[in-house]
Amino acid sequence: MNADDSLKALIDRHLPSPSHLELTASHDRLLRELHSTPPHLQRPRIAEAAPPAAWKRTALSLAAAAVVAIAIGAAIFWPHGTRVYAAGPDGLQVTLADESRVEMRAHSEMTVGSASDGIQIDLKTGDIIVTAVKRRAGRLSVRTKDITVAVDGTVFLVNAGSDGSRVAVIEGEVRVREKEMETRLRPGEQFATSPAITRRPVEEAVAWSRHADAHRSLLESFRKGMTQTAGVLSPVAVPGQNPPAAGRPEFEEASIRQCDPDNMPPTPGRARGGGPNSLQMTPGRLHALCLTLATLVRTAYGYRPMELEVRNVNDGPRPPERAMRFDAVYGLGVEDGLRVRGGPEWVRSEHYTIEAVAPGTADAATMRGPMLQALLERRFRLRVRIDAEDVPAFALTVAPGGLKVQPMQPGDCSTPGARGEGAKEPLPDAVRAERERKGWRGPVLITEAAYFKIKPTCGFVYREWNGPNMRVEAANSPGRIPLGFDLDARVVDRTGITGSYLYTFEYGPDETTPGAMRMTKERNWIPKPGFDAPATHPKAAPLARALEEQLGLKLEPIRLPREFIVIDAVERPGPN
Repeated sequence: MNADDSLKALIDRHLPSPSHLELTASHDRLLRELHSTPPHLQRPRIAEAAPPAAWKRTALSLAAAAVVAIAIGAAIFWPHGTRVYAAGPDGLQVTLADESRVEMRAHSEMTVGSASDGIQIDLKTGDIIVTAVKRRAGRLSVRTKDITVAVDGTVFLVNAGSDGSRVAVIEGEVRVREKEMETRLRPGEQFATSPAITRRPVEEAVAWSRHADAHRSLLESFRKGMTQTAGVLSPVAVPGQNPPAAGRPEFEEASIRQCDPDNMPPTPGRARGGGPNSLQMTPGRLHALCLTLATLVRTAYGYRPMELEVRNVNDGPRPPERAMRFDAVYGLGVEDGLRVRGGPEWVRSEHYTIEAVAPGTADAATMRGPMLQALLERRFRLRVRIDAEDVPAFALTVAPGGLKVQPMQPGDCSTPGARGEGAKEPLPDAVRAERERKGWRGPVLITEAAYFKIKPTCGFVYREWNGPNMRVEAANSPGRIPLGFDLDARVVDRTGITGSYLYTFEYGPDETTPGAMRMTKERNWIPKPGFDAPATHPKAAPLARALEEQLGLKLEPIRLPREFIVIDAVERPGPN
């Protein structure tokens, strides 16, 4: 029997009901061991994996510490490279070297170890809830036999069982990698590797945790707001009224109720959704919490807010539709009258809570689109049309002098890691130390790569103020440079360039870059707040000239069609 098995057997033998004398003796031994080591020397001992010989010598003392920690429910610091088994009925709380916390359900088993880019937890079986701290460098990852979860500053649950693995997010965001596929999850969303795994609501999934109330507070905020503002459900199709159009799906029942402007539900801190202007769909139900009718119309017809249109890089008049999934709570903001026009002023000022019941076969896209459109038409007597207008934009083309950057060759860059940070190739110690000193955990940049003689990260686009100038580094197609926010307009790629390039350029924002500047009452251009970096470097050329001189690209003013929705007729809803 090896040391790990001996430790597990020892814990199982002494728990869950050690005697008072055993607890006292174990507690005293643990305190003596901790006090015998000066505080300034304890961190390396916690952070580094113990060598095999040392592990054998300290197995019994660690087992005693585990007995105490499990029995009294305390949090303990656990060395790297160690198998952890929660034998007691109350589970176990573990604090990692970076102050992240892991709560283990009873009879769960994991191994904590070091990885090239941070800390790695291998979950063998059971449930854990991880509260990961934001790290200056590296990351925390959790691995099961099926998936790898990469996180930073996130609270989430992972389950590993015989049927597969499941991940549920409580706060923040995680990236789940299954083989070659990667999925991004946000609060309330879940991922399972097998249809056989029951996807219980997150609130139920964390019920075993001693911190369940705190974990559920963000998710419960949305449901509490719905309870406070929702009305009584009533049939959508009333006998004698217009029957539903053939083949058009509709909700079966719905409740629409105006929100009290003086008692709006609060939005939890740091949450994108959960308060007013939020929407959630669950199988068979749509929940809209205190949204204006204009925001509901924009959402039902699949449009994003107008200010986000500058991210669009195609020539079409319509920005990409935002896909929404079941269970997630989406913060939708408030429609400002640019995308949805016409109608009385109350469509942009009054807020409504909607709860609607759908047939069990309806998917999220159908509920958010055609079914919500039909509901607004019935209850608000809404009639809309789609119109378009030509607006100023820019086309990015190759300048007459030709492109001034060279295509990347195979092997010129390194594949990014699971979070798009760092690279799969190990970084030299000097690079890691310098990046940690700067607090930088992003991709390996071109300038950094040249200095340390290593490869930059493939696919990145990096923007940073350099005195009064904006510096851009990228490893992609030059036609995909994200310039829309700088110009406050759409920029479409008409370069005809294919393939990827490594390139760097720097420009000085001025009146030709309205996204970074604003005009005063005296009609003088000055930087917007946050864009007025100290002039520690000479001012670079304006954006258009810098693009042509440094990259061989040219910005040409054009006009592009932009769609918007016009409300032709609308009424306040009657009683449900």
